[in-house]
Amino acid sequence: MDVDLSAAPASAVPSGLNAAVQRYYDTTLDLYEDLWGEHVHHGYWDPGETPGTEGADRRAATDRLVRELVAFAGIPAGAHVLDVGCGIGGSALYLAGSLDCTVDGVTLSAAQVERARQKARDAGLENRARFHQADALRTGYPDACFDAIWALESLMHIADRAAFFAEALRLLRPGGVLAIATWAVREGELTADEDALVKQILRHQVMPSFSSLPQHERLAAAAGFERVAAVDWTAAVANSWDPAFALVPKVDGPRAMRELARDRGVDVLGFFYAGPLMLKGFETGAMTYGAVRAVKPQPGAVPAARP
Repeated sequence: MDVDLSAAPASAVPSGLNAAVQRYYDTTLDLYEDLWGEHVHHGYWDPGETPGTEGADRRAATDRLVRELVAFAGIPAGAHVLDVGCGIGGSALYLAGSLDCTVDGVTLSAAQVERARQKARDAGLENRARFHQADALRTGYPDACFDAIWALESLMHIADRAAFFAEALRLLRPGGVLAIATWAVREGELTADEDALVKQILRHQVMPSFSSLPQHERLAAAAGFERVAAVDWTAAVANSWDPAFALVPKVDGPRAMRELARDRGVDVLGFFYAGPLMLKGFETGAMTYGAVRAVKPQPGAVPAARP
């Protein structure tokens, strides 16, 4: 189903938090793509693998994460998928090319949309991978028009997560699946030092808050999803912030930082702070990472007990 987004609410011009997220990704698009390729997300390794030695390399590890989420969520071949926070189209092009899916990707970043469309044309997939600048909570799509909703490391930028799960339920057809991979925070109270670290990560990565994996499960169930499940992938993805994987260049000294901020805008500095902060977050246990899947009930299904 091809939906005309020109009739959608005026969400293509972000404001507030959305505008900050748009600026960040517009500013850092080339940095991420030059270093990480088409996937702006964590990599996935088996126990004992390490980046750059006997383990998978950067591209293989990020490709692996996409495949792991497909398998965990059970994304069916040929599905019509909404890719929330599609970036420059890495996941969408995999779904369209390897699984014969039709994918509509939405992102707040106009620069990402332009780059994703070019990559789709280059791959000959522009008819099955389409990209739009839109707020994921106000896309203008009609009810029950997707078989799957895919949110790979995008939910952290959405402040109202209860609204996200409600909107996902609205957009999915009965029996449709929601697939999420996300940065998360440990369940329970953090120490003062952990809380300060998490706040630094949030500030530099333009994210309003983190939820724990159990909180994601509770939000999905409260929205009306069934067969809700989560898996903790922290150990599998933690190598993503190893310098051999992240490859974030070191900017020496405050003067160099000031020059970078002057040339590109202050938002770009978050890109350079991310690595050490996230590495410490995983090392302390304050930060976690995982996947969540949930299914929209079929008509007449008996609701499962909510946790």
